[in-house]
Amino acid sequence: QYLLKLYSILTLVSFNSKPGTLPFFTCRMVQLSMKHGICKYSLIGLVQYAAMGCSHMMISNIQQACQIGKFALAGLKRFSLCSSTDQLARLFSIYYGFVAFYSEPIQSCIDNLVKGFECGIATGDTLSGFLCAIMHVRISLVGGMSLPNLLEKVDYYQEVMFKHSSLHVKTQLSLFRDTILTLMGKGCNISSELPDEEGNLLTELVYYHKAMRAYWSGHSERSHYFVEKLFQGINNSGGRHQRRFFLLYYGLNSFKVMKQTSSQKLKAVPRDVLKALKVAACYSEGNFRSKVHLLEAEIFSREGSNEEARASYDASIEYARSSKFVHEQGLACELAGLHCRKVGDNMSAWSFFNQAKQCYCEWGSQMKVQNITHQLEQIGV
Repeated sequence: QYLLKLYSILTLVSFNSKPGTLPFFTCRMVQLSMKHGICKYSLIGLVQYAAMGCSHMMISNIQQACQIGKFALAGLKRFSLCSSTDQLARLFSIYYGFVAFYSEPIQSCIDNLVKGFECGIATGDTLSGFLCAIMHVRISLVGGMSLPNLLEKVDYYQEVMFKHSSLHVKTQLSLFRDTILTLMGKGCNISSELPDEEGNLLTELVYYHKAMRAYWSGHSERSHYFVEKLFQGINNSGGRHQRRFFLLYYGLNSFKVMKQTSSQKLKAVPRDVLKALKVAACYSEGNFRSKVHLLEAEIFSREGSNEEARASYDASIEYARSSKFVHEQGLACELAGLHCRKVGDNMSAWSFFNQAKQCYCEWGSQMKVQNITHQLEQIGV
């Protein structure tokens, strides 16, 4: 038990400073647990092992990883509440931040990450608590939570964090705050200009945020540049997990970049991404099926298969609506509008753009509302 406790501490340190050593410590924890039996520190090793299984771009180990993660959480019931509460925040930060996204509704992940934050603060495990806070903000952003409400939540986390001196956590919250402000159309501050150090976990987060801001702002080449930097600089932990949050946008953005280049490598991106998203959708329809249909629609549109494209756009919009991904619903409507305008169906284009405007307004992105308003004025229906 004490050796596992030591390894548990080492995995936390390695995640933040030496990610390349994380698999060794994690596998050693699992090995010791299988040999000598399960204790509460074994649960950290198991859920960390599950997170490793979800870290690859092609998502080949998702089902087993999710089963292991759920087994680790179920293991909490084996130990008394008093003896295992100190592990709950960390378990929640790993499972609901890195694993559950593939098998459970996003809202469940969000709710449990909030619980993890509250438990971490209450038990004195502030680091795990604030990791839950970061994951809560990240997944809420991916899940289309109202941007003004999310900004308030970030400000609350920063206020609570003021008493603690974790520069890493403060920087991550600042990055998310600036990204939210950018999406709202209010610009951002200096967090995006952090110095680049290749291979650094924080640098990969900066690349992710720059790519995200550039995509939604319509700067396709800039977005592609930073996502390529992100994917090429992947380490063994956090970097790989950025892929799942940017796969859809990477695939969609490649169509825009292809208009300006004839790279054979780039032409393969949409179908490679589609393959990965389809695998993920097998385990979580609600979180991934709208993404699959949207990327399929763009592929059909590019190939000139207009009826198939229209059907896929409609399916993506419906799935996004049922999953309450208002930003993806708006994006699907926007791209459907562009498709209809391309084929000369201005009435349908106007209808889709108007729906997109309503979605972006609900999301709280004034930047996108202005962009869609410009599209509506160009149609002039």
